[in-house]
Amino acid sequence: MWRASVPLIGLPAQSAARSKASGDGDTLPFSGLSLPAPEAADEARAGAIHRCSARPLSKDGAAPIDGTVCATIWPTRSLKSSQRWFDEFFLWTEGFHASTTQRARIQLAALRTALQMLEREDSEQIGITLSFGTVERFLDLLIEALDSHAFVTHRIAVVVRGAVDRLRSRYRIRSFCEYLRSRHAAIGYLLTAPTISAEAKALDLVQPDFAKLPAPGSTRIDSWQDFLLEAHVAGIPDEKMIVGGLHTPEQLGVARQLGVPFGQGNAVRPAFAPPAFWTIGP
Repeated sequence: MWRASVPLIGLPAQSAARSKASGDGDTLPFSGLSLPAPEAADEARAGAIHRCSARPLSKDGAAPIDGTVCATIWPTRSLKSSQRWFDEFFLWTEGFHASTTQRARIQLAALRTALQMLEREDSEQIGITLSFGTVERFLDLLIEALDSHAFVTHRIAVVVRGAVDRLRSRYRIRSFCEYLRSRHAAIGYLLTAPTISAEAKALDLVQPDFAKLPAPGSTRIDSWQDFLLEAHVAGIPDEKMIVGGLHTPEQLGVARQLGVPFGQGNAVRPAFAPPAFWTIGP
């Protein structure tokens, strides 16, 4: 059972960044998630979504990718007070299925954008999700990007996700997490398995400061109680939990009734568009 090495108290900053992605296709999130990609597009109003051509990701210039990479930002807010945490960058693809390497390139571009947003004071704290595969492939590039913005790295929240059994090098994941802690960046883990207990290995590997979970599909109290009980059994304390996908007043009411500390979704705060300089490459 994991125990975060950094207490959450003091981690939530004045602003929150929310990032979502659907990498291996139009429906599988790859960069930050609380909803499937089509639902992310539906829930975020049209003006809150920035679309970039996926052509820079093409392997063959003669056969460019006919698709787009979409981005929106979801604020993370306390459900118990007026406290603001981070703004999370969410990404997903439309019209094509991203390969593992393409997904890594998109996530790296999002990290660079998030760091620029912090330097420009567009947000006080930004969140970005990185898959284990991205960390394994682009560890040096990720650290280079963070080092080049050393004065703001303490204001970024990095949410990692992935399957431990598919890792080729656990050492690279541990090294990246240790690097983030040395920079005083908050580390989260995105729970996406059907059961929280299935994520035990990943939680133990990452030792996150907080965890993020998708909201249950039902608004029945007993469904939410079972969901939160499993989170407790997995070792996720209440004060270190974010529930994403709170889009209806009913969901928000149940979450507040059961003491969920932080949330994302239209019922909490609507999404907004990333800055105009967001791009995935030349």
